[in-house]
Amino acid sequence: MLDIDLSDLSQDKGARTTQLRHGDRLADLIDRAVAALGVEKSTFLRAAIAKEAQRILEESSRHVMSAEDAGKFEAALDRKPTVTSKAKAAAKAYRARVVHAD
Repeated sequence: MLDIDLSDLSQDKGARTTQLRHGDRLADLIDRAVAALGVEKSTFLRAAIAKEAQRILEESSRHVMSAEDAGKFEAALDRKPTVTSKAKAAAKAYRARVVHAD
């Protein structure tokens, strides 16, 4: 069974449209899926598009590192930063501009 939640989208028949040109193979695939689920084609397409859009957005919101990259990143976080003259000047300028309550 397909893992598509159709409940929220079956009533979501807004005024917006999206046109899509496709061939016979995709039309047949869509028709078979619609028949298997027993829903209207537009309901199926809204659900499928929403599911894929959510998957893409979720996937693109995370960074996946290899074990080697994660080790390098962790080591960089653990290293004490080098204090440069520019960093010292920036800290001094910050302290001159910002008044702390404590």
